[in-house]
Amino acid sequence: MSESRLESGEFKRGPGGRPTREDAERRHRDLITTATRLFLEKGWDGASIDEIARESGVAKRFIYARYPDKAALFAGALERFIVEKIVVLQRSENLPDDVGEGLYAFGRKLLEIALSPEALAFHRLFVAEARVFPSLAKLFAERHREGGALGQIVHVLSTYVERGALEPGDLEMRAEQFFILVVGIPQRLALLIGRESAADEDRRLRAAIALFLEGCRRR
Repeated sequence: MSESRLESGEFKRGPGGRPTREDAERRHRDLITTATRLFLEKGWDGASIDEIARESGVAKRFIYARYPDKAALFAGALERFIVEKIVVLQRSENLPDDVGEGLYAFGRKLLEIALSPEALAFHRLFVAEARVFPSLAKLFAERHREGGALGQIVHVLSTYVERGALEPGDLEMRAEQFFILVVGIPQRLALLIGRESAADEDRRLRAAIALFLEGCRRR
């Protein structure tokens, strides 16, 4: 199937026969959605640019105009996935006055994201390819720290510092510790043998919050 036939009649055209901005953005969303699905289903080696282009309904020139290679496209898919999941965490703006209740509710949302099938699949794929593509590891670390989960944890902790419930200090380091306490073991178990029961997961989360507060609550 030629690239011209692939795209003919499917998108509105602007002056000069170019797609309108809205259609270009829609094609880009379709591309990222399809790339994400194929990467998760087939892995790095199994998902080809040809297949991604065919199933997303865009020409390869459309892909290469935005992503110079498959590694860049994978990074784009990973970044979009992180952004979409962070929106869920950002809905935790109205935090309860009680710091224990607030951190528990936030930790529950964090767990549900980290233990979702898509997040676990991305984690496996990312770990498998990080040594081959170190730039991906660097990108993931930057997104995780700046606009990802760690950034949202810092926001929540800073809110409780301002309210006088937590001691001030290095919030970025504390966010890392919170993430490890809340997500570390449950995620490792889910990757290796599957998720724990809801009761065991809840018990582990409450213990993690209690341990964190033991070291960080304002006396």
